Amino acid sequence: MARPAHTPRPLRKIQNTSGLSNKSFPYQLSNRPPVRLITSEAGLLDCVHISDRLNNRVEMRFSAEILHTRLRKAILLSLWLGALVVACSDENADGSEANTIQLGIATAPGLKEASGRYVAPLADAMNRVDPEQDGWESEVFSENASEKLKKWAKTLTHPPKTSSDPKKNLFAAPVTFGLKPKDLGLVFENASFVVKRAHDFQTLGQGHPNELIESFMKSLFDGLPKHVELKPFKVSFGKASVFTRVYFHANGVQSGARKQVNAEWKLEWNRNTQDPWLRSIEAISHEEILAIAKGEAPLYDDCTEAVLGQNASYRDQLLHGTDHWRTRLSRDMGLDVIAHHGMALGDLNGDDLEDIYLCQQGGLPNRLFLRNADGTLKDVTQDSQTGWLDYSTSALLVDFDNDGYRDLVVCLADQIVFMSNDGAARFTVRNQMSTAAQTFSMTAADYDLDGDLDLFVCGYNPSHDFEQASVMGEPVPYHDAENGGHNLLFRNEGNWRFSDLTNATGLNVQNNRFSFAATWMDFDRDGDPDLYVANDYGRNNFYRNNGGMFTEISAVWRVEDMSAGMSATWADVNRDGNLDLYVSNMFSAAGNRIAFHKQFKPGIDPSTLQGFRRHARGNTLYLGSHKAGPFQDASEDMGVFMGRWAWGSRFVDFDQDGWEDLVVANGFITTEDTGDL
Repeated sequence: MARPAHTPRPLRKIQNTSGLSNKSFPYQLSNRPPVRLITSEAGLLDCVHISDRLNNRVEMRFSAEILHTRLRKAILLSLWLGALVVACSDENADGSEANTIQLGIATAPGLKEASGRYVAPLADAMNRVDPEQDGWESEVFSENASEKLKKWAKTLTHPPKTSSDPKKNLFAAPVTFGLKPKDLGLVFENASFVVKRAHDFQTLGQGHPNELIESFMKSLFDGLPKHVELKPFKVSFGKASVFTRVYFHANGVQSGARKQVNAEWKLEWNRNTQDPWLRSIEAISHEEILAIAKGEAPLYDDCTEAVLGQNASYRDQLLHGTDHWRTRLSRDMGLDVIAHHGMALGDLNGDDLEDIYLCQQGGLPNRLFLRNADGTLKDVTQDSQTGWLDYSTSALLVDFDNDGYRDLVVCLADQIVFMSNDGAARFTVRNQMSTAAQTFSMTAADYDLDGDLDLFVCGYNPSHDFEQASVMGEPVPYHDAENGGHNLLFRNEGNWRFSDLTNATGLNVQNNRFSFAATWMDFDRDGDPDLYVANDYGRNNFYRNNGGMFTEISAVWRVEDMSAGMSATWADVNRDGNLDLYVSNMFSAAGNRIAFHKQFKPGIDPSTLQGFRRHARGNTLYLGSHKAGPFQDASEDMGVFMGRWAWGSRFVDFDQDGWEDLVVANGFITTEDTGDL
């Protein structure tokens, strides 16, 4: 039997005092403590009321680096530091004095005393952050070797003005180079790209390292490369040497075209953990890509300002990063370090041009932009009444009432709001439902083939209290967690009524993971859409649709992909008539180093160990089969596993040659202070 949709909290409107607009925006009422806004004479929002509950935590997501004991211990430090609420700056951007809030805390727990010692009980945790104190010789070596490789990469793009002794920097002299390809085989060519690869290499011989490096780089680029990266991901110790595996990435210009080089190298070092020197470099693989379509110009131009620059919201809101707003808005409003905010595209006013809806941090209004004929975007948020202030993670622009106009459904923290479109991009709230978990994405499809769109909602964190829930989750165990939130399937009953049919349709099976994304696709070609769910911190789910009832088949079809699932996309990549599946996860260099080391979790059972190792590998490409058999993992054979920290992915034919290409969005927070948690 269908359960009724979750009871929503009432709506209210409040006056937006952030200086972004002088009009009211809809605001989703949450179970939050009262928020008092404190402004300076300059009228800028500088400080906010501090809740009596000083329990905000520093929430960082550790990738596979968390495999290491010392980094798991570092979580303790983040919990201590998170008990503090940082006061706002004493000055506004224009230099005027701002109101401030004094917390009365002179010294943060865990900071060093005057004696230089850490306050207990953090001393042990801080010792374990240091790999040398924690007994990890391989990580001590990796840190020192990585630092030298970074310096070397910088000299390749910005050579020092004066010569220096290479023995004091990176190389033992003489050094052996085995990087030059014997022959480059053509693997792909069209009007846009030329791709060549090599697997056999010749040694440049022993000699002065600077001369060998210069000779090698000249063979790759005309002049200096624009960018060079050396990323070590494996380390092993021999009797007299240490060996590391490194990814080499460089780009520059050659023969009037932009060029990218991707390679894997094996490096031999002397066994001096504190001051390693390179003895030899040997290539394992080598790939060169020439982008010939636009010469030395970039393939894509950044047109953000040209498209959005005429809007005040672009300058006043969108150009400022999360760090800017964290000093002006309270976390009680839904502001977080990790910004999980999506966007939706669709034609909202019938002009055949795609418009854009942007989800924003809590306390900042979501934005709706209509596209003009000249390609620019116009902010119509106020007129459309879609500027929700709650922490918004995702939205869809789809037609729920079958009137031919795209409607809006937006996820506000742990609630879903449905708004109908009148055909001119003016929206009215039609329904509001609470979810069973913090939600990061949604997807719509007519799963029961009754002629209207239904909604599947991904549940991530199970907490109902958004302020108490880490945006990055609290998985147990880290690599195969089953303490996540619940996903929900809402069937469209018509007239803006929706029923929760999660249990009734079988989607309650294994419905306890940290679901980040989901995608519908009729993989078995029986006429109804099937559902794949990408889960963070563990196994994914695959539900086969049998006339509106679902069966979980991920293990049988070998697509569990136990990793950090964050997106999924379908296409027939090899044009064999079968649908293939690509899942984006995380590639972790540190995880690959640590999880394959004999010192990591001695005595652990092989299957659990393999789970940790799989978690650090990266993305996965599953090829469909002609037979009614399982998918085949072709990630490494097709070279698509190394997508770094991959939040999203999509198959798309960029060069319009009939073959599906793949774009992967990746990255994470970067700070100038490498010791900043």
